[in-house]
Amino acid sequence: MISHVLLIALAGAPPGPPPNPNAERQALTHCLSAMVKADLKLKTAADAFEVKANASCMAEEAAFRAKSVASDRAVGIRSADAEQNAKSEITDIRQNALEQYKDFLESNTPPPR
Repeated sequence: MISHVLLIALAGAPPGPPPNPNAERQALTHCLSAMVKADLKLKTAADAFEVKANASCMAEEAAFRAKSVASDRAVGIRSADAEQNAKSEITDIRQNALEQYKDFLESNTPPPR
């Protein structure tokens, strides 16, 4: 009898908070930032940097995508929408790195430490 009561109590317990993808987001951002700094020293052309950056940091991207989708799904967002949200944010992060690279390259200034 006690086990049935415990099961009912546990079933009614509110779920914990959704997974937080912030650490994975930061890892992807830091990976791309490291590329920006390294390629600025080499004075890599912007188009070559774009190709390289789009093919790099794939493990960090995959980890962020998985955690972001899991976070969205935990709060009831449809799977397709969760995937699209993650894709959009990854595109924004990568585009931001490229724009920073171009800005630093054109102004011939190093990024802040």
